[in-house]
Amino acid sequence: MNLASNANAALYASMIVYTLAMLAFTWHLAARAPQVADSKVAERAEVREDVLVGAGAPGTPERRSPYAAAPGFEESRESRQRGNIALMLTYLGTALLVASVLMRGLAVSRPPWGNMFEFATAGAAAVGVAYSVLAKRNNWQWLGVFVVGPILLVQGLALTVLYTEAGELMPALKSYWLAIHVSVAFIAVAFFTIAFAIGIVYLVRLHREEKPPAKPNFMESLPSSAALERTAYTLNMVAFILWTFTLIAGAIWAKQAWGAYWQWDPKEVWTFVIWTVYAAYMHSRATAGVDHRKSMLIALVGFVCVIINFTLVNLVSTFVGMHNYSGVG
Repeated sequence: MNLASNANAALYASMIVYTLAMLAFTWHLAARAPQVADSKVAERAEVREDVLVGAGAPGTPERRSPYAAAPGFEESRESRQRGNIALMLTYLGTALLVASVLMRGLAVSRPPWGNMFEFATAGAAAVGVAYSVLAKRNNWQWLGVFVVGPILLVQGLALTVLYTEAGELMPALKSYWLAIHVSVAFIAVAFFTIAFAIGIVYLVRLHREEKPPAKPNFMESLPSSAALERTAYTLNMVAFILWTFTLIAGAIWAKQAWGAYWQWDPKEVWTFVIWTVYAAYMHSRATAGVDHRKSMLIALVGFVCVIINFTLVNLVSTFVGMHNYSGVG
């Protein structure tokens, strides 16, 4: 089990690096003192809000994405440097976490997500990879502390509460559907997680736009509430599509393993509850005249259901069913 020990060492190392990254992201936000230009510049930035970097015709000035900062906000060199340091640390932490997941898989000669510990670490790695890619593309250093924090929390819980020694799978899990169904599930959860973080920031940003504070802080340097809401919606849509596949694939696997597509198992029920809540969010968001703030609240409820599905449904005896694969206890 040498590989398993190395996997644990890489996991601990990633936590150390992620901790440094979170501190660096906090340091970065502290430097993002609002320096919004005069109203005319801000108005021009609002007009350009839907245009991404480099989208103009040849010879036109570079246009900055509205998803990187507030309209008219000019980030200082010091702030950019701090953000880049934090992002580099995030890349390193994510690489170590992915290496941990891969070594765990090699140690057990199977997909490394057969219990709660493995799902938690693989899911955290998926969040790290998704954020790293999106942050590099969209200059999302401002979001880092709100994403790396939850990753650290999940890693801590995985090591202290959910840890399971590397070993064989339960017979019911020995199927190629484990690689398909579960991997798509935690990728969906990764997008739900980032969308949830942006959703929280959106609500705070919207409140501060409606009731401007006497003393602005880094929140006023973040993208507008409209840009944040659109971003969260896009990520939730991607996650919802993946979750729909998860639900369907789970039913097919259940048919092969237990002889029926649906048996009202607690895990099946909560997977469907999550799908229903996010479907309600999608419908609300697409309905003309519905306040986007109310729609976002539905999405936040959906993520609470995701947390319940992973924690209570797996750990509390009230929800005991056929999906008893936590490996805890």
